[in-house]
Amino acid sequence: MRRIRLTNPPQADGLVTFAPPEAHYAARVLRLRVGDEVAAFDGHGGEWHVRLIAVAPDRVRGELIAAVATTGSSQLPLILGQALPNKSSKMDLIVEKGSELGLTTLAPLYTERTVVREALGRTETKLSRWCRIAEAAARQCGRRVLLDIKPPQSLSDFCAAYQSALTKIICWEEESHHGIRDVLEAPMPSGPVAVLVGPEGGWTEQEVAQALAHGFVAVSLGPRILRTETAAVTLISLIRYAQGELGPLGQRG
Repeated sequence: MRRIRLTNPPQADGLVTFAPPEAHYAARVLRLRVGDEVAAFDGHGGEWHVRLIAVAPDRVRGELIAAVATTGSSQLPLILGQALPNKSSKMDLIVEKGSELGLTTLAPLYTERTVVREALGRTETKLSRWCRIAEAAARQCGRRVLLDIKPPQSLSDFCAAYQSALTKIICWEEESHHGIRDVLEAPMPSGPVAVLVGPEGGWTEQEVAQALAHGFVAVSLGPRILRTETAAVTLISLIRYAQGELGPLGQRG
């Protein structure tokens, strides 16, 4: 069944009206017609089966058939502090694949070796783009709660904001004593997990020391140096697997 974002809440009489961008997507992209049924999700966990009763490029309306049970959504917060890559396409990929794999929060980071330093207006434009990518990924993969993407922030702000996370990991290519396997094979507390992935040039020793001072554990992802976007997707996958969220039922987050 086709899935469409519903930004306007259902009315008391059971009717729903899709906002103009979603109406255009339904009418022009999906070419839906009156009588077609879709799954409408609000991005906060709610989802309904809806039968369309009016379809136009700028206005699509429907009537509720039934609410979809919300079981199966991830209850384990996974927060990624991702150093901003040099190329925007790399962050696009992290947003898309992170959404598909059940990442709950993404915080882009300015680091000492971050090359990209954008003006406020351009940063807001990129943030809007990432949110659109996350929504498209949610439509595709059946996710009901959208990825929460924060505005770019500093490493110190990230460490302070997620001080209470029960598991905290920083990936560092120079770590020689602890691998990600050591963390994943140990009993993982059932609570928020915060992870840090550095820029193309890697973390500085001062940044790693700062993270360690906030309770993060430095780990290696193996003998090969991974691209920052590869490291992010790999780390999300490994943690969700260790948490049992990549099982045969394909749980939704």
